[in-house]
This record gives sequence, structure tokens and C-alpha cells, in this order.
Amino acid sequence: MLKTIIDNVISKLEQAGVENVYSAFDAYAVEKKGSLFTIVGVGAFETSAPVYSLNCAYLPFKSEVEVNVTAVKTMPMTDLFDYYAANIEPVLMGMTDLECSLKKIAIKFDSNIQRLVLTVKMGVCGITRIERSSP
Repeated sequence: MLKTIIDNVISKLEQAGVENVYSAFDAYAVEKKGSLFTIVGVGAFETSAPVYSLNCAYLPFKSEVEVNVTAVKTMPMTDLFDYYAANIEPVLMGMTDLECSLKKIAIKFDSNIQRLVLTVKMGVCGITRIERSSP
């Protein structure tokens, strides 16, 4: 289910024209991702008791999606934030199949990868529908 959430967010961002979007679970080297790229991951995940119908099971969930927008260290912080506000935030807030709310936003320099990183944590709620097989 985590992969489904990540893939859903990545798909929506790519459909909106955001380039260089990757999963937190990929194995690509940072140097090969470009000068400005976005990484989508899940920081927390919780499910509730399923609700059953004749043909389906509905599984409510809560999650914390983490989106990291990473840029070269020479990019001004304001430009990085403006990029996020213009290209990524509208997509995240406009996702109709998930309810999203902003929990945290921060910009810092990551000395491990020598890049500027804008980190956004979103609270995400939704319901997964699972088809039940007949006996």
C-alpha cells in the first residue's frame, strides 16, 4: 500500500508537468537525478479496521507523505520555495482521491549530498478499495 501511495503522488506530479520525480525507494545516484528533482516517500502509515461489503473491503488509512524538493546549493532558497509553491503544492492540495493537509515545511542545506532541500510533510487520509474474491 505504501508503494501505491507513493506512485499515486508521483503520477499526479508528472501529469502536472513536474519533471525529475523519484520514489524514496529508488536506487538512482543523486548525481544522475538532475539539478532540481523531487523525491516522494512515506514517513508514517496507519490503517483502521476494514469495512466489508458483499464484493469489496474498504480499508481506511492515514499516512504522512514526505516530499523533498532538492536543488543545487547555489540556488536561492526563495527560488526553491517559489518552485514548490508554483509546481508542487497545487498538485498535492488538488488530489481528489486523497485528503491532504500540510503538517510541516522546512528548507535546509544537506551536507551529505551537498544540496539545498525543501522538505514538506503532508498528512494524507484515504480509503483503499479491495475487491473480494468469491469462494
